[in-house]
Amino acid sequence: MRSVLLASASLALINTAYADPTLDGVSSGIYQVDKTHAFLTWSVRHNGISDYIVNFTDFDATLDFDAQDPTKSALEVTINPLGLETKYPNPEKKAEWENELAMDARFFNAGIHPTISFVATDIALTDEFSGTVTGDLTFLGITKPVTLEVSYGGVANVPWYGQRDLIGFTATATLNRSDFGLTAVMGATSDEVQIEFSGEFLETE
Repeated sequence: MRSVLLASASLALINTAYADPTLDGVSSGIYQVDKTHAFLTWSVRHNGISDYIVNFTDFDATLDFDAQDPTKSALEVTINPLGLETKYPNPEKKAEWENELAMDARFFNAGIHPTISFVATDIALTDEFSGTVTGDLTFLGITKPVTLEVSYGGVANVPWYGQRDLIGFTATATLNRSDFGLTAVMGATSDEVQIEFSGEFLETE
């Protein structure tokens, strides 16, 4: 019974920390993406009839957040193109296919271009808790502007992070891979690529 009561008390404490959907009391400062609670995918249309979705499993992001004026915030993202995860059904072929996507010169060519990066250049609000983040995306050695549609998910203060704020965002973007020189298997897969992110950023100590 004591363990049940302790568990209930802990759950109640945690629930009180989740989640304020406003910016009230959120700290301005440097935030790092919480890699255990962040998800980044890209997808293309396959044969014109379905979406082929791949996870990025190795990425980092630093957010210099201005809670009083989010448009003055700064964001930098780096992605390791070797960190790809597909749903290839054959375990013996899965690693081979993922390595081909990452390393082959037709695709991500990670041996020559080991980093994908995004640096925000302009942030605008469309309403109180959503906006756009435009920035320079560098992929395959080519840098072009890309705009993210971003929504703020709220702030939480969970016990194991002490007084540090934890803030959440979702983001989507659409780009044409041919703009960055990636033109392999056109037709079988679309030129248009959908990018989706959902994750949490933890205030640094």
